[in-house]
Amino acid sequence: MVAIFDSLVHPTVTGVSLSGKEDASVETLVRDMKRHNFIGACAVGLAGIQNYEHEAFLRLCSPYPELVPIAGFNPDSDWSELDSIKKLGFAGIKIHLRLAEKAVSSQRLGDIFREANARNLIVFYCTYMHGKIASYPEEDPFYFLVKALKAAPKAKVVLLHGGNIELMRYSELARFNENLLLDLSFTMIKYAGSSLDQDIKFLMNNLDRRLCVGSDHPEYDHEKMRKRFELLTEDLPVEKLENIAFKNLVNFLKPKN
Repeated sequence: MVAIFDSLVHPTVTGVSLSGKEDASVETLVRDMKRHNFIGACAVGLAGIQNYEHEAFLRLCSPYPELVPIAGFNPDSDWSELDSIKKLGFAGIKIHLRLAEKAVSSQRLGDIFREANARNLIVFYCTYMHGKIASYPEEDPFYFLVKALKAAPKAKVVLLHGGNIELMRYSELARFNENLLLDLSFTMIKYAGSSLDQDIKFLMNNLDRRLCVGSDHPEYDHEKMRKRFELLTEDLPVEKLENIAFKNLVNFLKPKN
């Protein structure tokens, strides 16, 4: 059973999930990771959710060396907050536009990418934009992102959920840009049995150096994640399997020289 480094888990300060339905305690998270041979995880905070504060989130994660803390960042915040995040020791920031309090322009997003990169912070960017019509994007999310990336072409960005139902489109963006990593968390479980299964298998065979995987815990548990991963990779060569399971993400997390 290959080791997995989870790209996305959401322990919370309160131990309650975003929806209020799941157990998001760090103790449950780490216990389940060990049960299913997850050797590490990016513990990603959500700004404004379940009493999130940078210092409190770090205290939550610090007893567990297998967790790499990623700060929740409100897109309205000024750059001094990025300075604080860097000083505290976070490896990166999470941008979640669906949870932002107000609309964010592609120019503002590009500024965030650029300023995070200047501080050697990786950006974890949520590509899942679906919801009720009132909050649905009116601009193509793909080209919205492209505009932002053009403002910061060297920024290291993890494309969380891989564009979900537009996975192949986002995969071509990652293919030609080594500073982007295509993440399959959530998507590889939520759309099980759909045509995306074939797309994921294709990418695992043909783009194995540009992918990473995760559970999106507590949305999905590690047992379910492990079963899906093994099903989708059952015929994959060991080198490609290890790239996707842990090597790509571990290498991506290493600070730039």
